[in-house]
Amino acid sequence: MADFAGKYLYLEQAGRTLQEGPCRVHFDAQTFTLTPESAAPLAFDLGDLDAVVAAEWEIRLKLFTGRSLVLRQFAKAYDNLAQALTEAYRQRSLRCLLLEDMAEVARFGGQFELAGAGAETRTGSAEFRVYDSNLAVLASASQPFQWRLADIDTVRFDAANYVVYLESGKLQLKVSRLAKRTEEFSRCVRDTMNDVAAAAAQALHAAFPFLDPDQLQSLAALLREGRSAPVARLAEISSQLPAALAANAVDKDLQPYYERLLARTAGPSQYAGFKLIRPEDEAAGAGEAARQGTGGTAPDSPAQAASPPSAAADADAAGPQALYWFFFPLAVKPGAPEAANVVAWEASSRGGRATYFFRLLDSAQVSQLKDPAHAGAAIDAAVHRLNRGLALLNFRRRPIYLSDEELMRDPQYHRYAIAARRIPELRGLRANFLGRAIHNSPESWQAQVESILEKSKQ
Repeated sequence: MADFAGKYLYLEQAGRTLQEGPCRVHFDAQTFTLTPESAAPLAFDLGDLDAVVAAEWEIRLKLFTGRSLVLRQFAKAYDNLAQALTEAYRQRSLRCLLLEDMAEVARFGGQFELAGAGAETRTGSAEFRVYDSNLAVLASASQPFQWRLADIDTVRFDAANYVVYLESGKLQLKVSRLAKRTEEFSRCVRDTMNDVAAAAAQALHAAFPFLDPDQLQSLAALLREGRSAPVARLAEISSQLPAALAANAVDKDLQPYYERLLARTAGPSQYAGFKLIRPEDEAAGAGEAARQGTGGTAPDSPAQAASPPSAAADADAAGPQALYWFFFPLAVKPGAPEAANVVAWEASSRGGRATYFFRLLDSAQVSQLKDPAHAGAAIDAAVHRLNRGLALLNFRRRPIYLSDEELMRDPQYHRYAIAARRIPELRGLRANFLGRAIHNSPESWQAQVESILEKSKQ
């Protein structure tokens, strides 16, 4: 554990000094401890920091409570302290962003500006880490954040000003001050995005080999990795796709649950999606299973979704392994075209252990579901929002269904509590989560579903 001696100021949000004096500083990969000479120690999770800014021989730590610690007069140890603490903070931030299991491609240091409709503009220095499916922006003076590469619509390199612009929906991320590495960053992000797109296309071709090249291209543009698309729009590409999805993307043991959910769906409003299973998903699942003392792969791990390859000697290659899922916006009653304010999410590959239920809209918007002119767009926006939240969690389920008490009190889930504070999409998922029905048996599952649907009316 790193150990440094110096002085500190402990400031309230308005800047008034609460404590000051000589101290010793200790920290490891998770916990920071400051021991004053004349007061009780301060200890907190590095994930509880919103900023770590080192400048002018001082290090300012901003806590999520609004209070700040200022570390100063560490003499020759300052550089080592600043470097080690910044790196520890970044690594802990990655764990709290649920990115620690992903394979890193490259990292860059520079400046960022995040702006867009409905978002507060943020700027500052940051380290950019490119992963095989995500981009992490580890800001120094504000909270870190991440984007999924599959959600990035455009990457533009401004060679005249040495600036890279990334756009995702209504948001724009401006990356600058990378010096000679500016073009390298642009190329790295673009190449990694292309790798994701190519692997996704291969997975789609393996699952739907009857599509011709033009149809496959249309499908790859619509059904991007980690995102959902309306099954009705997939049928416009090929009338065989809905049936092929049910046959190839739904494990036989989960077929009864899939069919019952489909029968409860409001008209043709079903959505489908998939995620590539990567080596880090396998490793993370095995590690979680070991921590739980169980064999095989952990419950709720994306790696569980990987279907075993065919044992037939003359079988064609199975293609990349993938987790498939469906969203079912449920009808107010079976057979009715009007949607209730409930959507079911079912991971249909063999790793699916439960069906998860969410509210589609808040009470102020729910009337849109009764208006045929607006219901489709409202459902589409709600499914997109829920899907984005699940994708940012890398489809972990525990951060969604664990209670507030479990997140707050159980030390092994503390990073999930921090994630719920840092990631707005996770807060939205938890706020709209209605419950889950475990796949014990179709009869037991059905009873759980009815209880959840009754709860949704309250």
